Amino acid sequence: MTEVFFVLYFLVLCVTLVVKTPIIKGPWLFLLRAFFPNWKFFHAVGYVPQLYARSAMQLASGELQWSDWVLIYPRRVRSLHHLLHNPDTNIGLAQQNMVDHFWADLHDLPEGDDPRALVSYKMMQRLVAQVLRARDVNFTHSQFELRMVLDGRIEIMDTQVMMTSPVDAAC
Repeated sequence: MTEVFFVLYFLVLCVTLVVKTPIIKGPWLFLLRAFFPNWKFFHAVGYVPQLYARSAMQLASGELQWSDWVLIYPRRVRSLHHLLHNPDTNIGLAQQNMVDHFWADLHDLPEGDDPRALVSYKMMQRLVAQVLRARDVNFTHSQFELRMVLDGRIEIMDTQVMMTSPVDAAC
């Protein structure tokens, strides 16, 4: 019986690849797409979405002292032994996949809509807080940016900021 559902599921996927339909939105669809990676990076070589964040300490004067922007999920270094056991790279790929989905959600968002209502925005907010908490336990505020980065062979060729979040107070 399970095989029938499995085959039926992939038949529905094949039909959706062939038939062009309008974009369907909803939180249940976001959960379903978690089973599949975002393959949009194969469409063209060019700008890649990357997530940057910074943290701040509130000074006695009430001003915020910000850290430098840091890349949250840099690409992991590959090694031969990773062919057998590679949990660190797997979690990094899953996190980068979430950044790619966030980019796709922002790209599809109608002009003037608030991105803070997106499920992927809330996921980015939690991931940024988790990573910054591991780096700097004492921060009081955080902020993140989604940047489109064009990498060269040696250095970054160009960077465009797609979205900067409002300043969030640390929980």
